[in-house]
Amino acid sequence: MNKSIPCIDSPTSPTQRSASLLGLLALVCAALLLVALPAQAQAKPEEIIRQSTDRVFEGLRTRASEFNADEEVLLAFIRQELGPTLDTAYTGRLVLGRHSRGADEAEVTAFAEALQENLLRRYGTALLTVDPNTAVQVRASQPMRDGTVERVRTEIRRPSGAPIPVDYLFRERNGQWRVFDVIVEGVSYVQTFRNQFDPLVREKGIAGVTRDLREGRIDVDPEL
Repeated sequence: MNKSIPCIDSPTSPTQRSASLLGLLALVCAALLLVALPAQAQAKPEEIIRQSTDRVFEGLRTRASEFNADEEVLLAFIRQELGPTLDTAYTGRLVLGRHSRGADEAEVTAFAEALQENLLRRYGTALLTVDPNTAVQVRASQPMRDGTVERVRTEIRRPSGAPIPVDYLFRERNGQWRVFDVIVEGVSYVQTFRNQFDPLVREKGIAGVTRDLREGRIDVDPEL
């Protein structure tokens, strides 16, 4: 069993009642999907999950007092460890859905980066409340779409409460595996945030929503 951090909870799951757990779930999904995991040449998707989360947990164990004293140091650590290796524009397009059709690439990327920053700042300190005995068990890895997509099935095990099933969807791009969606208890991260942002983008457009995210006028909420 390998230590890890779970991702965003199902909107209908009883576990969403725990504020600290909810914050943790939302943060890690933001990190995995909008910042992404570190580039690891030839690494298999399940190994990427294990290695990346192990490094984050080690940092939290050894630098907790430093992170508690300065939020910016914590955010810098998360960015450094998870690394900007995902195709941010692609992930942004998934969240924006139909609104991304014909949209400028730079506009979509700006939206994705603003959403990432909003989530990191809102939930960053929640990482410090996670029980270090929380762990993940990688249960299976299933190739899809002729091997270009990999679905890694894991189970989050907490010191108390039932295990939480979490599936990571990877796609291979330029010889590297990168996360593009996370499914928790049957609920897709991408679909959850697409539902939240759809009416906002219809009202204000992508640029308007991006501006509101950057200026803190939109409260990103995974509980839909």
